Amino acid sequence: MSNEKRDLVIHYDEDERKIIFYSTAVANTEKIRATEFDGVCPDISFFQAKSPSEAEQALGGMVFSLLDLHALMKVGIRDYETEAELAHQQYRQELEGEVLAGDTDAYYHLFIELHSSAMKNRSMDDLARAESLLITAVGQGHGEAIKMLEQWPDLKAAALRRIQRGANG
Repeated sequence: MSNEKRDLVIHYDEDERKIIFYSTAVANTEKIRATEFDGVCPDISFFQAKSPSEAEQALGGMVFSLLDLHALMKVGIRDYETEAELAHQQYRQELEGEVLAGDTDAYYHLFIELHSSAMKNRSMDDLARAESLLITAVGQGHGEAIKMLEQWPDLKAAALRRIQRGANG
């Protein structure tokens, strides 16, 4: 076996109903890593903080969830879509609690959630609250919020156009 660094590629062959694991030179995945979405990228400490069985289970759950997310023919180990929605709802509730406690970072992250919700659900209420949270985070000196404020007029205008299209049909 060579001493070169290698990456693991997981391929779901839906036609054959097989999951294939490839070990390949890092250079072979360089373009993929440079152009694709960063994906799920927990720190190793996330796994090290768990028992070996829990870490293996967490990694396996992430793999199956991502395979099903992008598959036409789901693997079907669990209903990952429903689980993801429940986890997202829990995350949003946690952010709401942190905002009530005055957590500046939570203001910014809830702003992101509500802007996304405004776009998805064509909601003026979510858009207005998102803007309020952004302004609060900026006022509290949140660095990412300050940078985002420069983009906000364009993001808000795009959301308003989408919301208006929804209102007109």
